Parts: sequence; structure tokens; C-alpha cells
Amino acid sequence: MQKIPLLIVTSRAKDVEELASILSETPWTLTDASPLEDPSIALKGAAVPILLFDRDAAGASWQTAMNRMIKSRRGACVVLLSSVADQYLWDEVVHQGGFDLLTRPFRKEQVLSTLTFAYAHCRTPWPKTVG
Repeated sequence: MQKIPLLIVTSRAKDVEELASILSETPWTLTDASPLEDPSIALKGAAVPILLFDRDAAGASWQTAMNRMIKSRRGACVVLLSSVADQYLWDEVVHQGGFDLLTRPFRKEQVLSTLTFAYAHCRTPWPKTVG
């Protein structure tokens, strides 16, 4: 089975453990880039289609960090990790150019569904922006 790489930037070691466990028998493989100050640097050079980004990991606001990541790598899907979620936060994620939101505690079905849709989205050749 060919492995599909994911990059994670989080302030919580437990996120890496939980997601690695969920993804253990799937096509996904998780790479932790958490010690980086600026995740856009890791995303720019990495051969990963999806970045899992903890909203609490940013030195700046998560919106600013997400915007930098998306600009650094056109076509990558950024999924925000958060302990809380509501319609306002989801709207903000999408407004900033993010793909989706995963909430803690992580549920296997939600994680796998989100990753599958994100991977299909980032591999689709249609224009991602209008204008």
C-alpha cells in the first residue's frame, strides 16, 4: 500500500500520538513538524498534500499563520485542529483558505473522512480561486 504523507504542526504531543494511532492501518503517514516556528517553511519544501495545523501552535494569530502557509504552497490543503468548534470558527477557516476543521477529541471516522475529502480536493485540477 502506497503511503500518503501528512504534515502536522501542533503544540500538543498528544495530538501526534492520537492521530498516529488513528492512522496506523491506513494509507496515511504522519510527519511531525511541530518544533518549527514558521510552519509555512515546512510546507513549502515538503511533498505533502495536507497540513494538519493546531490553532494554538501559531506564534502569531492562527489566521495569519494559515494565510502564510496557504500562500507558501498553492494546492496544499490546510486542516485546522481545535479543541472547540462552532460555525463561526469553521467560516473563518474557510475564509482564510483552509480546507476544514478537526475537533478534539479526534474521532476516527471524522479524521478519515476529512483527510479523504481533502486529498481528493487538493488533487483536483480545477481552479481553487475565482477572480
